Formats: sequence, C-alpha cells, structure tokens
Amino acid sequence: ARREGGVLEKMELASLGRDYHTSAWYMKAVSTKENGWTEPYYDKNGARMMLCSYTMPLFNDSKEVIGACCFDVSLEWLQKQLAEIDRKNNESMLGDMHGNESYSFIISNNGTYIIHPKIGNELVNNYIEQAKATSDSTDDRIGLSMINGESGMQKIRNKDGTSFVFYSPIEHKGWSMAIVVPKFSIYLMAYIMGAFTFLSTSLGLLALFFICRALVRRIARPLTQFASSANEISEGNLNVSLPRIHSHDELGLLHDSFYTMQASLKQQMDELKTVNEQKGRIEGELEVASNIQRSMLPKEFPPFPDRTDIDIFGLLNPAKAVGGDLYNFFIRDEKLFFCIGDVAGKGVPASLVMAVASSLFRTVSAHEANPERIMTHINNSMSEKNESNMFVTLFIGVLDLPKGLLRYCNAGHEAPLLIHTDVQLLPMVANIPVGAMAGWHYVGREVQLTKGDTIFLYTDGLTEAEDASQHFFGIERVLDIARQSSPESSSQQLLEVMKAEVQRFVNHAEQSDDLTMLALKYKKEERAVLLSRTLTLVNDVNQVPLLEPFVSDVCAALGLDDSASMQMNLALEEAVANIINYAYPKGVEGNILIEAEANDVRLKFTITDHGRPFDPTAKEEADTTLTVEERPIGGLGIFLVRQLMDSINYERVDDKNVLTLRKKLLHTAHDISEQKS
Repeated sequence: ARREGGVLEKMELASLGRDYHTSAWYMKAVSTKENGWTEPYYDKNGARMMLCSYTMPLFNDSKEVIGACCFDVSLEWLQKQLAEIDRKNNESMLGDMHGNESYSFIISNNGTYIIHPKIGNELVNNYIEQAKATSDSTDDRIGLSMINGESGMQKIRNKDGTSFVFYSPIEHKGWSMAIVVPKFSIYLMAYIMGAFTFLSTSLGLLALFFICRALVRRIARPLTQFASSANEISEGNLNVSLPRIHSHDELGLLHDSFYTMQASLKQQMDELKTVNEQKGRIEGELEVASNIQRSMLPKEFPPFPDRTDIDIFGLLNPAKAVGGDLYNFFIRDEKLFFCIGDVAGKGVPASLVMAVASSLFRTVSAHEANPERIMTHINNSMSEKNESNMFVTLFIGVLDLPKGLLRYCNAGHEAPLLIHTDVQLLPMVANIPVGAMAGWHYVGREVQLTKGDTIFLYTDGLTEAEDASQHFFGIERVLDIARQSSPESSSQQLLEVMKAEVQRFVNHAEQSDDLTMLALKYKKEERAVLLSRTLTLVNDVNQVPLLEPFVSDVCAALGLDDSASMQMNLALEEAVANIINYAYPKGVEGNILIEAEANDVRLKFTITDHGRPFDPTAKEEADTTLTVEERPIGGLGIFLVRQLMDSINYERVDDKNVLTLRKKLLHTAHDISEQKS
C-alpha cells in the first residue's frame, strides 16, 4: 500500500519472478531479529522512489521468525519536512545581511548525506570528505562527532561568514542531524535591542543636557546680577536694583537679606542724617552687615545630631563689628561640602562680598560635587563686573562620608592641618583667589581619611595674631598645639584650646584681624553586613547581560522596586563596559569580580579587576553647560553613573583596580530582615 497525493493505492507485489526474501529490508529483519531502520534505497517495484524502511520481524509461538513487516518513509517527504522547518526558522530570524539562511541536513553513520537542501547531494556526496577539503578544521571535528553519535554546537567560518552548527544523533538509526544558523540571525534581536537602547539613551542624555544647561543658566544669571549689585552697594549705591527671585531656596534668602540690607541702610541713613550723618551711616552699615554676616553662617552645633560619622565645629570672631571671614558646610548625597574663606578687606564691603561668596558656595554646590568646578563657577561669577577689585582666598572640600575620600581645591588660602597620629599640612596646588581673574583653571587634590582623622581649617587671623610686641602667633605654634591635643578630643574642644592659646599669646593686645576656625573630625560608621553577593565575569561584552539577573536578585533581597533595580543595573553595566573596553589589552582575557554588600543604610557594589591601572573617575565629567560643538567627546558615561548612584570611588589596591558604587537605601534593617524571612 502507498499514498500518493492524498490517495491510498493498493497493489499486489507477490509474483513468481520476485523473491522478497532476498530484499535488504527482509534480510535485515530476519537476521537481526530486531526492529530497525534500513539504509536509504530505491524501491522500483512498489513506491518507485527513494525510501528508508522500518522493519519488524514476526515470530510464532516457538520464537521462530516466520516473516517481516515493513513500513516505508519517503526521503522526498522527509526532505520536505526539513525544508519547511528551515523556512519557518528563516522567517523568524530573517537570515543575515548577505542573504545567508539557516538550513538542516542529515548524514549517515559513514558521513554520506541522507537529506540536504541542495538537490543532488543526497547519497552522493559525503560530509567528511567535503570537510577535509576546507582549510577550517572545525568542520572536520563536527563530522567526527556526528558519526560518533555525539551532540553539540560548534562555530565555523567560511566564505559566507560565521555560523553556528547544532547537531545531535537520530535515535535507533545511526544517523545524525545538523542545523546551520548564521551568527547574524542569532544576534539579530540583540543588535536591535542594542540599537534601541543606544538611541533611547542618547535621546535621554540629549534631553538631560538641555535641561541641565537651562538650569545652570537660570541659576548663574541671578548670581551674576547679585555679584554686580553687591559691588554697587559696596561703593555706596544703595538704590541699585536687585534681581527678582521667586524661589524659596538660598537665592531667595540672599535676595531677602540684600533687600533688608538696602531698606535698613536707607532707613538708618535718613534717621541719623540730622544728628550725625557720617556716624549714623557707618553705624547703620555695621549693624546691618553684622546681622547679614551672622545669618549667613551655621550657628547651631552639633549641626547634624542624627549623624555619628562626622563631628563639626566652627568659630568666627571678627576684629571689628563686621568682618570678611566666612565658613559654611552642608551634607548632600552622603557627601559633606565645606568651605572657609577670607575676603581681602574689612568692614561693610568685605562683609557683603563674604555674603555673596557664601551664597554662591551653597547654590553651586547644590548641583555640583567637584570642588574644582565649584571653585570655577564662584570665581567666574565674582570676577564679572568686579570694579572694586575685591577678591577672596577660599578653600573648598568635599568629603565622601561612607568612603572617607576628601577631594579639595584651594584658592590662595592657608593650608589646613591633617591631624592623625601626626600633624601635617595638607598638600596644596597654587591657585589664585576667587574674584581676581575670570576663566582661571583651578586644580584640586585628594586625600584618604581614616577613622579619627581631623581636618583643621583657619584663616590668617590665627597665624598672624599679634602680641603687644607685634610678634606673630605663627604656624609652628598652631602645629604644636595640634600635636598636643588628645586623639579623643572633639572638634569643639580643639577649637576652644586653640582660641585660649591665642588669647593667652596676644595678652589683651587689640585684635588686628578676623579669627575664623573650622574643625571636622571623621568618625567612620561601622555597621553590620545584612546582605552579600558576588558575581565573576570575563572581560567579554557577551558577559554583560549576566549583570541584570544578579542586580535584580540583590535588589529583590533588599525589597527595592523595579525602577531602582533598573537604575543600578544601568550604572553597573556602564562601569563594567568601561573595564572591558579599557582595563585589559585587546586579546587578553581577565576576570571582573562584582561584590554586592548592604547594611541597614546603604547598598555598595565593589568592582575589582586585575587589568592595567584605569581610573574612570579621572575622566572629566561632561560639562553639560557647553554646547554639543564645544564639549569634547567622552565623560557622559561617568556622568550617568554619578547621577544614578550616590557616590563613585576608585582605588588601585595590590595591583588591582577597585571601583566602588554606593546607593542609600530608603528602608531600615528591620525591613531587610522581614524581606529575608
């Protein structure tokens, strides 16, 4: 019986001229007494086509073979089935850009093609022989594995490009089937997703650029106007117009202070003119300026009663009713921003410039974490229209509280003291004071603090304090007092001892200059580790997708939402991609270790590699205030990581690159414990 075109045809093949006992299929069933497949053959009597038969021996009750049953499969039908599978695969994967498509083939246990998409290869050509004729030895190994009945996957290269060969044996037959898929077809979706991600990220960064540019311009415009107004007021023009400010931040506070100062000065001038115009004007200026100066300085100590990682205390003692010294500090994004400065001059003009400098520090630092760029913005704002030629020596520091890394920039100010087991002056880079010249390129330094370190900042009113014989107090006395201080002393105790020693030295002599001091003692927090995970990658871009399930697992264990998980995954992908691209030379394989650790306050990712020294944070961040044409290439990646994470730190430890990313958690240790249980 045979089926042709959906019609069942029956025929009688038995005849005196045909002895089926000599047929291969019958002899196989009788001789082996087992079910099995035959090798392909052409049936000229019945099917009249190429067949492969499945034979079954028939037995009587005495277990003797009395016949055989044969079922045939058309090789043409089998080839059509594989062709249909190939067609569907190619429709889903679209082939590659050169028109190559995936295809399947079957070989026998000696390598002869049973099924092949190219007509004429079946039962004629041999895969093993064709593989030997090529220069690539990979297809030789594939052929040997297939005839040995093995399964696997190999990558081959030929004139059409790179392809992957997937092969596996056909049970009960001794044949082996293989599917050849072009590399482009497998990676097509990855290419599409990569292009989409790149496009969406580029559009997002472009939008972020314009937003930041507009924001910085919006902030800098009134600051410049304030600086100009301060110069006008310092020259006695009390009717100068102030820029209109509608916000309630530091700019609003500065506007209100200036407005109050203008109104108060005018009122004082009018009231005292009839009695003693000159005296009244001076006293009014001093009183208003003194109020402004006091209002601009931190007055409550301790300023951060809920924090145990920092101890801060400041002191300002003006030589006259008002002075030109300043200090300020605040905490943002787990970083302590602080400054100390000294205006060149005294009296009301100096106090006004001091107020502008302090407000500029607060305003610019609210959107910038690099002390060099903070100093640059302040200098450019104060230098514009500085007709009175007043300048400020200024020291700005940014302390990463979890890590202890202090980054600082000095603009002509006295070098602070670093007090630990010994006392030393912080190394400085020579920079001019702010307000002296617009466009100056400020260069900063950094130092690693350990638990118990104290930074002591001061103005020249300390070292230049004079006794009755006009001898200076001097830096050596300052160093000696610092060395004699107890390691357990608080910042307040250190300043009180220093002030007492100065007063004893001058011995009632008139104070010649403002005395300002600021002390910061670093007390690193020690918290229990609540979560720890590790992941090891090879420096291969194909390993980057392994980050997503790792980050998702960490975030899920901490109870973070999908948005936070996506942000941290994006930051880690950017950091790991930098290592893959730059840490290892091309062709050199190396490992990248990612460690996740969390306590009840923050989550920390530490990325370690053994590549050549590579500091991604040394790459200057993209200046989003510049236009696309003005801004140099690079820096957007590290800019994105800084926006997504609270802090990013690099160290070279034991010939290893160590990059640390931190993110503050919004829940407590109790929440994490509940999540674990």
